[in-house]
Amino acid sequence: MSRGTMPQPGAWPGASCAETPAREAGAAARDGGKVTSSAQPRAAMRCPAEHEEDMYRAADEIEKEKELLIHERGISEPRLSVAPEMDIMDYCKKEWRGNTQKATCMKKLPEKLINKYSWIKQWKLGLKFDGKSEDLVEKIKESLALLRKKWASLAEMKTAEARQIACDELFTNEEEEYSLYEAVKFLMLNRAIELYDDKEKGKDVPFFSVLLFARDTSNDPGQLLRNHLNQVGHTGGLEQVEMFLLAYAVRYTIQVYRLSKYNTEEFLTVYPTDAPKDWPVVTLIAEDDRHYNIPVRVCEETSL
Repeated sequence: MSRGTMPQPGAWPGASCAETPAREAGAAARDGGKVTSSAQPRAAMRCPAEHEEDMYRAADEIEKEKELLIHERGISEPRLSVAPEMDIMDYCKKEWRGNTQKATCMKKLPEKLINKYSWIKQWKLGLKFDGKSEDLVEKIKESLALLRKKWASLAEMKTAEARQIACDELFTNEEEEYSLYEAVKFLMLNRAIELYDDKEKGKDVPFFSVLLFARDTSNDPGQLLRNHLNQVGHTGGLEQVEMFLLAYAVRYTIQVYRLSKYNTEEFLTVYPTDAPKDWPVVTLIAEDDRHYNIPVRVCEETSL
């Protein structure tokens, strides 16, 4: 790919959780089993903390190697999902600032939804919170408040260096990271309920939501929670249709460059394809369907 094909950092008007943006990145594509890189400046990327996964290895082989790495590190060393030395939230710039009506509404959201939909009590908190007897409503409120606080704090930072330090700290705190996952999952559930209610009332809804609730395992928001969202943070990630839901929940366009699909129509996937023009864009680079890299800055190419 030529320079300018892929987005690069510093280009986004906004920000958000487990997604991430960039505007003009250097290129790297997997082609014929080899990684080819442009000699132009390339984008530095935030990579999965475990280690680079080989997309051609069997899943059980990868899991065995992960277990070995965990054993070698020792249980005292935290398991990081994002490499601590790289930037991830350059894009936090405008959402959930101050004591706005939106922020106040967000604080009341968990109690309001749980009172209306009793099945939300089946929410399964992330692994970090297993066995804790905290009230579900309070835990979700705390998670949403933490997300808002971190988001606003990063948005106010003026330099990439300051944001990088803040992100390094964020992803060394396992409990906070899991708490942020819960907050984002709850925003996704809230959006799913809104879309489902609109569909039931005969209103126009995005096409992905029709597909979302057409699955045998998610005919309604309750099933979506039990069979899908509850697995995130435990044993599963997001499926393709749920990436659309994530984008709608945080009001960001997520574009993913899939290196293994280079030179095909699937090389660039956008969630959603019909997003409002004022939505900020976050960019991910994927080598497989399990792990994503995040462009964060441009650095000089030193070798090919």
